[in-house]
Amino acid sequence: MHPDSLLLAFFVTDLVACFLPGPAVLAVASLGLSGALRGMWGAIAGINISNMIWYAMVSLGLIALVSTMPGLFTVLRWVGTLYLFWLGVQTWRHPSHLRVAGAQGATGFARGLAGAAAVQISNPKALVFFTVFLPPFINLHHPILPQIVRLATIGIAIEVVALAFYGLLAYRLGQLAVTPAAGRRIGRTSGSILMAIAAAMALSQWI
Repeated sequence: MHPDSLLLAFFVTDLVACFLPGPAVLAVASLGLSGALRGMWGAIAGINISNMIWYAMVSLGLIALVSTMPGLFTVLRWVGTLYLFWLGVQTWRHPSHLRVAGAQGATGFARGLAGAAAVQISNPKALVFFTVFLPPFINLHHPILPQIVRLATIGIAIEVVALAFYGLLAYRLGQLAVTPAAGRRIGRTSGSILMAIAAAMALSQWI
């Protein structure tokens, strides 16, 4: 298939994949809902930094290491899962960081970035995408690196738009909370979402 046709096919496939809610979308939306706007943008940055790492691994042929070193990937997945669960617990226990009760303790950019990066680098959805769905869009009869760069540019741009859409939508919904009681409900909802994602990721490692 011609490279331009592959790019178009990748664009459509990635567009659908990015807008289907997964751990990354839910993590970003949870931060947006809780009012942690800086944390939300940090999470978007962290997810896409992890995506850059995945694309780099593809271009260097290092994806095979995931198969040859399963123990290392298992450790990464557990680190991401436990960190996400910890964020969920903190959000549940300390809803005072919400805007309705003061933003001094809000989840900041750095924490959002670190947490989301850990989640995305250990995200089984990302592993499946980069090991199964990405290779068919690479034409082996043409230089590989330029193709990876183009695919990465398209993929990251779509990811940013999708995550920003969900995150800002959740943030807007969170702004409707005007009382401490509503803030506590949002904090517990956001925390529950994060803990549920972590639990699902942990369960997937045992299956």
